[in-house]
Amino acid sequence: MKKITLILLSYSLINNIIAQNNSFEKLVTAGISQPILNNGTGFHLGFNSSLELSKSFSLEGQLSHIYTNINSYFLSGDYGRSNDLNLLIGGRLYLNSKFRYRHKTDLNNIALTKEKNPNRFFINLLLGLNYERDNRLEREIREEYRLGFSIGGYYRLKKINFGLTYDSHHIVFKCGYLI
Repeated sequence: MKKITLILLSYSLINNIIAQNNSFEKLVTAGISQPILNNGTGFHLGFNSSLELSKSFSLEGQLSHIYTNINSYFLSGDYGRSNDLNLLIGGRLYLNSKFRYRHKTDLNNIALTKEKNPNRFFINLLLGLNYERDNRLEREIREEYRLGFSIGGYYRLKKINFGLTYDSHHIVFKCGYLI
C-alpha cells in the first residue's frame, strides 16, 4: 500500500511540474465499446495525458477501463461480463498545423496574423499492459495479463475530442474533454 501511495504521489508531483509548461494536456474520455468477435456492448472510461515534443508529435499515456456485458461469446455462445484495464504509452501525431493564419483587414491595412489552431486532427498508437477479467455465467472466472494497445483517430474541437479507436480487442467511440 505504501508503494502505491508513493507512486501516485510521485505521479501527481511530476504531473504538476510538467503542467507548468503549456505543452502538457490532460484529457478525460468516456465512450461506448463493441468487443471484437463477441456479441456485446461496453462502456469506456479513460484518462489520457500528453506532452508535446514538437509541433506535430506528442508523447501520450493512457489509463482506461472498459466494462462489457457479453451477450454471446464467440464459439461457446456463453454470456457474461468482461473488465479490461489498460496502462499504455506511445505517440500522438497531429495531421494539421498547430497554428493557423488569418487575414485581418481594415480600411488602410491588410494584415496576416498567426493564432493557435483550436481544431486539430490526430492519430495515436499506444502500447502497454492490459489486464482482463472475464466472468462467464457466474461460474468461470478468467484473469489474464497481456499486451495492451490502442490505435485511433481523433478530432479536437476546441476542448472537446471525438475519436474512434481499437483498444485491446474493442472498437470504441470516445468523447472527451480537455481539463
